Amino acid sequence: MDDTHYEFENITLIGRLCYLFMCIEKYLVSLYPHQNWLPIAKRMWQWTKQEYWEIGLDIYDEVVPEYIFEFDTYEETNIRTYDGNLKKEDYDEITACFKDITSGNPKDEICQVLMMPSKFGNECECCNSFFDIEPYTLNILNHIRKILCSYNISLPDITLINTFSFNRNKSNERERWGKPVDAEYLSIILN
Repeated sequence: MDDTHYEFENITLIGRLCYLFMCIEKYLVSLYPHQNWLPIAKRMWQWTKQEYWEIGLDIYDEVVPEYIFEFDTYEETNIRTYDGNLKKEDYDEITACFKDITSGNPKDEICQVLMMPSKFGNECECCNSFFDIEPYTLNILNHIRKILCSYNISLPDITLINTFSFNRNKSNERERWGKPVDAEYLSIILN
């Protein structure tokens, strides 16, 4: 097994999600330093505060280029994808982040990177057992770390998520998933 397994072995799912967000932020600010990534970061870190996983996932999905650019106009996007709940100002703010970077093509690396939390969340949401979903979450973390390394971007300090640890042998499912938490203090964009 690779080091990712051992490094994250005792880290809750919410802790792993936080680390994924930390990696994504490093990717964004390193490769596109002149973009304003605040709208993206705000929605990422709102996820960790939600009592229900699917609410956080819905908030985050608003920033996924593949979803927001699925249709040609705000009106189509808002009605079809967000059931009329996405404000025009939010749409404009989010799409401005990706100006001259991507049009939402799923083959674009930035789209693949920003899709990772959605895939992470969807897989976790459909699974009741931490141990069943664990390999999938570790693969996502390993993948994002390989992308960062390919650009010589330093990995986030894993000790910053040590507070999200649990005892593998004694914890219950709820403890393995982790509790909602305001983890914005981990953000390099919001701080």
